[in-house]
Amino acid sequence: MMLLCYLLARFRAVFPAFLASLGAIGLTLAFPETSPAQPAKSFDPAQFGFDLPVGIVRQENGANVTTADADANPVVARLHVAVGDGAIVMLPDGQLVARKAGEFTPTEKKFEPITKEALAKRLDATEFPSFKVKQTKHYVYVYNSSEEFFTGTSRILESMLPGVMAYAETQKIEGVHSPEVPLVVVMFSTEEEFQKHRRMPAGVVAYYHTLSNRVFMYEKSRLLQVRPDLAQSQAISTVAHEGAHQILHNIGVQRRLSSWPMWLSEGLAEFFAPTTFGKGMKWKGAGQVNDMRMFELEQYVKSHASEKPDGKLVEQTVAAARLTSTGYASAWSLTHYLAKNRRGEFATYLRTISKTEPLEGALNIQPPGIVPANLELFRQTFGDKFDDLETKLVAHLKKQPYTDPFADSPHFVAGLIIPNGKRAKREVQTFHSQLLADKWIRETIEKIPAEDQAAVLKEIRQFPNRATAEAFANSWMAGR
Repeated sequence: MMLLCYLLARFRAVFPAFLASLGAIGLTLAFPETSPAQPAKSFDPAQFGFDLPVGIVRQENGANVTTADADANPVVARLHVAVGDGAIVMLPDGQLVARKAGEFTPTEKKFEPITKEALAKRLDATEFPSFKVKQTKHYVYVYNSSEEFFTGTSRILESMLPGVMAYAETQKIEGVHSPEVPLVVVMFSTEEEFQKHRRMPAGVVAYYHTLSNRVFMYEKSRLLQVRPDLAQSQAISTVAHEGAHQILHNIGVQRRLSSWPMWLSEGLAEFFAPTTFGKGMKWKGAGQVNDMRMFELEQYVKSHASEKPDGKLVEQTVAAARLTSTGYASAWSLTHYLAKNRRGEFATYLRTISKTEPLEGALNIQPPGIVPANLELFRQTFGDKFDDLETKLVAHLKKQPYTDPFADSPHFVAGLIIPNGKRAKREVQTFHSQLLADKWIRETIEKIPAEDQAAVLKEIRQFPNRATAEAFANSWMAGR
């Protein structure tokens, strides 16, 4: 996680260097609705990249101040949160900036967000003079990418925003509203330009920058040269994921600088991310099946097929301050399962978390990178029978419609013939990677009594695609 100017995460496992990306993440969790008032504590704003002295955090909801913008022009800003004698304020263009004592003054004047037209003109004249700038109903797009990439991105996000708002309202989250300021999306043509603008970790293809309130991305990934079909699908998913972060932070659901549990922040963005594409490229809707996440989970479940769910996957996902590749997939699956099968409790939990104020939450991250308070609140809402929850979660996933994104790629069939008295026992699994096949064989054999391990017959065969691999696996399992 990067606690300077942006909040980190994302993609992932199959092609880590290609699929990794960055977005807003939750570091901690909100206090339960039934918790007593918390004592005032000092906070160091440098944790979030602000040049302000350590001070007591005070929520000043609705207050306005006069201050200067980046060009030294006087403006009315929204007081986002006070820290000691200083403050973090939201300028009319939506950016969050630090103001020390003496740099702002309380005012009764009304906060007036910048118009899309004025913001577009400013971006064109100052920050991105050689880029195209276009406006839609809620967004200002700044890009030197292709027109096709702009068109697809704008269709996804404009169809997504009202859908996410509608979903939040059905959960009865208080204060859901349309974005107060124009939402800015910056699209670079190449990774080189993207990295030149702000250096990001290798593999990051997009991110939501919570301080500027902008989404940044680039079009031409290296994956495009290897798997154009997968690159297009992944690009669409990434647009929707980062767009979800931006939307949630601007409609009163996830308050900017609030610290959410990582699993919910990323799991909810993934819950909104699946899309369809083609001539009518548009957002699929909340809660649709995420094929990439299903693929990752399928591989995980297969590699642990000989084990009974013990709840560790769920417990580790909920408590994690950071998520592994499998953690992102399990965060999505946990969100999907709870939202579909335990709707009332999930809505209650989401309402509780949405009350987290800026710079608030359980910031106590303990070795080996867990947040105990996240786990405690989850237990209060959903119970502590993680093994039962994980068992039901796996069963839920097996019922979901799923298209393997690597169906036409090589697959490996791993088979074992295990001594079992007079009649040998057969076990078989299909994987997209020989490494996973080797791992499954090794771990399955380790569970066999030591005296029988040497007699186990093992075999791995490669096939051109999933269909031929599964046909062979079924035949082999039947002893043919």
